[in-house]
Amino acid sequence: MKVIKAKPLTREAFAKYGVYENLLDDAAMGQHSVFPMGFFADLVTLDFGGPNLPTVSVCQVRKQPKNIIASLETHKGTCEGLLPLDDDVVIFVGTAFPGRPMSVDRVEAFYVPKGTFVKLNPYIVHGTQFPVHSEEAHILCLLPGRTFANDIQVQVLDEAARAEVVLE
Repeated sequence: MKVIKAKPLTREAFAKYGVYENLLDDAAMGQHSVFPMGFFADLVTLDFGGPNLPTVSVCQVRKQPKNIIASLETHKGTCEGLLPLDDDVVIFVGTAFPGRPMSVDRVEAFYVPKGTFVKLNPYIVHGTQFPVHSEEAHILCLLPGRTFANDIQVQVLDEAARAEVVLE
């Protein structure tokens, strides 16, 4: 029987087969991303043969004294996939009405165990996730490339319009 020895994964050794990215190495992701920290966008592009290439990005979120919703976002034409990698997270989602301001009045929060994939439909209001146990969590984010530049509506909330998310 033939024996095949597993060798260390390096970019050079793997280059003829594809690419890889350690989704928990903030420094390395910062070198390969448009943004150097916090949201490591478009790390890996997946070519499925269509005009909107899906990309792998990573959201890096840190524990705060309170889980405050300070801004809301939505995408008009794209879904978003979220997969907490190294901690459970709390997400918030809600509905948007085209042409009207987004509001926390139509938002719900959900506890998402790590390893659980969540798909958000177009026009679903959402924003920063909150780590539950750790000081920092990484969330794999699947979006079409450059969604943060060409299909996003962001609304920063003033103090009176914000909400706090708490665990039950």
